[in-house]
Amino acid sequence: MDEMIFYKRESDTIFIRATGHITANSCSQLKDKVFEELDSDNAPQKILIDLSQCEYMDSTFMGLIAGFNKRLIRAGNSPLTLFNVDATCQKLLKTMGIANLVTISNELPQFPAMMETMNPAEDASPDFILDSHNHLIELSEENEKRFSTLRTILQNTINEKENNKEK
Repeated sequence: MDEMIFYKRESDTIFIRATGHITANSCSQLKDKVFEELDSDNAPQKILIDLSQCEYMDSTFMGLIAGFNKRLIRAGNSPLTLFNVDATCQKLLKTMGIANLVTISNELPQFPAMMETMNPAEDASPDFILDSHNHLIELSEENEKRFSTLRTILQNTINEKENNKEK
């Protein structure tokens, strides 16, 4: 199954559907869209994510889920809800410490029939990947250890790019 993410905002709810093997490359447009909505004057109060066709999710996508959830909670809303999470993805969410922060349900509500397809990026930027992983690192010491090398590599890459721009 192809890696795809679909998006739709209706009223006070953001609907997201992830299909296939979700990686960082399919997430950057989603991040921009959702955070723009969450920062708006008419911010949504709920985020519902259908994972019924998601076979795998990488840590960048899980970091986005954690970041979206953090913004909802900070605004005084309920945690986001994940629907029909398969055993592989549930294990990943538990390992990262996300499963106990969000609501997980097997009763999928009606999602919009027509949803916008998020276009995958050629390559996810180091800034985007680092930001996403920082949401995971905040969750536990285990995640801090798990992603410390990645954080260092990404930060060095970002610093190197900035130094090259200044020259």
